[in-house]
Amino acid sequence: MIGDESFPASLLDLPAVVESYKTYDDSVLIKTADIGQMIMVRDENDPAPEGVEYKHGLTPPMRDARRRRFRREPDLNADLVKQVEKHLINIMHGVSVSILFTGAIC
Repeated sequence: MIGDESFPASLLDLPAVVESYKTYDDSVLIKTADIGQMIMVRDENDPAPEGVEYKHGLTPPMRDARRRRFRREPDLNADLVKQVEKHLINIMHGVSVSILFTGAIC
């Protein structure tokens, strides 16, 4: 609320942590904070952002940062993950690798 006027706001997670620095003598920088969230204030007519993560950063070079700079999560087959997990547990318990793969010698 500013004066008598109120504005809608949203708390959003940034796609990357931003470090802020402070200087007292224009030569030595002192790290003051790691910023991971921001408050987005908008007009009443503007729609609320989708989700809790802001896909852009704070500066123009970080536009669409989530898509451009970070890998997509891999599409993993749940059955394959369970099978590999089971094989790893068996190997840790001392079962021979060649027995696990139906006669294949590794």
